[in-house]
Amino acid sequence: MITSIFLRHFKIYKGITFIPISEGVGFSSLIGENGVGKSSVLEAIDYAINKKHNDWPINNEAKNEGVGGKNFPYIAPVFLIKKAKLRSAKTADQELFKKAEKLSDFIWENNLKSKSKSSSEFNKHKNELAKSYNKDDYFLLIVGKKHNNNSIYFGGYQTEIDFIGANPSIKSTDEEIQTYFKGFYDYIISHYSYLYIPVETDVSTYTKLETVEMQKLMDKNIQDEIVKAIKPGTLKQINKDLNCFVKDVESILEEYEYKGYHKNSLTMPDLVSKIIEAYFSIKVLNKKSISGNKVIPVSELSSGEKRKALVDVAYSFLLKNHNADSNIILAVDEPEASLHISACYDQFEKLFSLSKNKHQILVSTHWYGFLPIVQNGSSTSIRKNSSNETTADFFNLYNYRETITQEKKKTKGPLPIDYNIKSYNDLVQSILFSILKDEPYNWLVCEGLSEKIYFEVLFKKEIEDKKLRILPLGSFKEVRKLYNNLLSPIKDPDYKIKGKVICLIDTDSERVDVDYENNNKNLFFYRLWNNKKDNLKTNLIDVNKNSMNPPTEIEDCLNPYIYKQTLMEFCKEYFTLQNIIDKCPIREKAENSYSTFDLRDSEKDDIKSFFADNEGYNKIRFAEKYIEIAQKPFFENEPEMDWIGKIKKLIN
Repeated sequence: MITSIFLRHFKIYKGITFIPISEGVGFSSLIGENGVGKSSVLEAIDYAINKKHNDWPINNEAKNEGVGGKNFPYIAPVFLIKKAKLRSAKTADQELFKKAEKLSDFIWENNLKSKSKSSSEFNKHKNELAKSYNKDDYFLLIVGKKHNNNSIYFGGYQTEIDFIGANPSIKSTDEEIQTYFKGFYDYIISHYSYLYIPVETDVSTYTKLETVEMQKLMDKNIQDEIVKAIKPGTLKQINKDLNCFVKDVESILEEYEYKGYHKNSLTMPDLVSKIIEAYFSIKVLNKKSISGNKVIPVSELSSGEKRKALVDVAYSFLLKNHNADSNIILAVDEPEASLHISACYDQFEKLFSLSKNKHQILVSTHWYGFLPIVQNGSSTSIRKNSSNETTADFFNLYNYRETITQEKKKTKGPLPIDYNIKSYNDLVQSILFSILKDEPYNWLVCEGLSEKIYFEVLFKKEIEDKKLRILPLGSFKEVRKLYNNLLSPIKDPDYKIKGKVICLIDTDSERVDVDYENNNKNLFFYRLWNNKKDNLKTNLIDVNKNSMNPPTEIEDCLNPYIYKQTLMEFCKEYFTLQNIIDKCPIREKAENSYSTFDLRDSEKDDIKSFFADNEGYNKIRFAEKYIEIAQKPFFENEPEMDWIGKIKKLIN
């Protein structure tokens, strides 16, 4: 997998620029305004992996200043590779595998020492990768090339490598590096097939069966297939019969003969090339009509349909391609180009589904409605500042709306329009079109990431069977904002709404005011609340109800037995929790986690402090541990909480 890339003087990128792409997940997107360099990143990877070392589109400003000497352009992708996936069967591969181990250990263990922005950004990105990927199991490799130069290049690490010679205190020379790593670039690159679909791609040409791109998709080599189709002895017989024919002609000419300049017989490559020319080159992709009675050449489709056809073809092959010899990376420039917004949703959903099929998917886009579809992916927002410097902000899309809310708090000002206003508007449109579909999506909109962690397991069946999506927005205000934006179109009788949107928030000590209409059958807004008059049982109540006491959060609405077991997991770290568990037995009729123990006010404060610790991250840690415990056989038959059953009933 490609996790990031260093670019220098490539197209719009002047100087050394670091672009983060992924933190190890399969779906990555590049967003930003026109001209910031989104497509350039995808194109640069094409040049690197498909070994186009010459004729790079060099930055004009850098070209005018001169790009010789030390000011050379280069492309250096960063790879995260599971060690078990790298070939090491042959003797030559074993040697290169050992070199990969040394290089990876060096990169994992040493930060780039340059004071440049790109170095510090890479070090930060590497530290994030280290949280999820163990260096004992994964290689982290920078493998690049200079422009018009066949030598390998390791970016900022090039002058720091010290593990080649016997003395680790002496840095290796470039000549020593090139000798030591001979063949290493090709070895790493050979593990990948990179398919790049630029926005101007001609669908008729791209989808011809004999093209390199289609053969990568099919994981077949047409030349090999033709050779297998030709029976042994066929070529020999053809040459024999043709030679007899020529002899007959020459016998008539008497004083003349026919003789080849370089050869006198057909070879297998000759036959293969002619079969490709005569058989495959005349075949073009056609789209079948709904009835199947007619076909339309893809060249005659509309611009949007052509774009859709490209993704459909890639999707069909890659979905079935589980045994590809090389890891496939599919890069699509603006998948939404020329498509109506209603078709964009399906387009991105197909691409995302491929990322779950162990393929890496990279897209550049101006349409941000895909953000809520992506349950596990990332987005890189690329923009230019007033000094024409490139800035790249990386976002985990697992809880992207919450991330944006947190970013607002950090920056204490407006965020770039790319992922602030536009992402929100596209989000609303995306949800609206998804609930209008014949097979609609359903949405459970909540406040935070911890809720999403619980809900993805509690509503697993609905996620699979009812296309339920869990969307954390970061705060009550964001949930209310989304509700208000959806209310008018969902009320509109011209829209045939088929899916459900359920907005769910905690009960805070202060009253919440929402223009809620509780007679809508497709849009709901509830609060979680523990009812004192009903043995503190958790209820779903309309958001505007006066009941505010006790304040109720998701951690107050869980199974009491699993809740206690989860608290015990944190006792070594928080002694106050141990005291509570030792002194307070579980109430016999406890309906939820809030009523698990009979606590004094000071003990309630201790539990609140635990969840607030680590800047609130303990809520996420607790949720992850709770779900882990809940799925163990001992707890699998625990009765379902009533409020969970009510939400399921609404969805189903």
